[in-house]
Amino acid sequence: MLNHRKPSPPAEKPTGEAHSTYTADLGVPDSLRYRRTPPGSPTVADLVRPGDMVSTSYSTGGIVTEVKEYFYAAPTGETLSHFTIVYVPPERAAKYRDSDRHWINECVAVGDRILKLFEANEDEVFVVDRARSVETPPFRTILIG
Repeated sequence: MLNHRKPSPPAEKPTGEAHSTYTADLGVPDSLRYRRTPPGSPTVADLVRPGDMVSTSYSTGGIVTEVKEYFYAAPTGETLSHFTIVYVPPERAAKYRDSDRHWINECVAVGDRILKLFEANEDEVFVVDRARSVETPPFRTILIG
């Protein structure tokens, strides 16, 4: 039986530059340009908290359930802090399963912006709606009579 398919071209080595720790680990060239939160500045955990509604520049997002810190051992010898924002779809926020959880990885706070660790990645995370603080009770009128 004859095969009429075109032969596949030989696999090429990845070009461009790494956009994440995952692609860097796969061998995509890492330009060694990383974003860092300046010392004394708010971190992602300070800018985003559980209950906040977030969205991304690539049209995903939901209600935040966790913000976790991780570290990347860069080829430069530095250990770089970054955060993962865990969220669920808004309609599942009241009651969600593990399968409803989504992750926005390698987030770094730069000023009041939440960007990705690798400078080659232009994605951004936005806080769309803040969760009401537990310390701030709703306004109540007290009648003294």
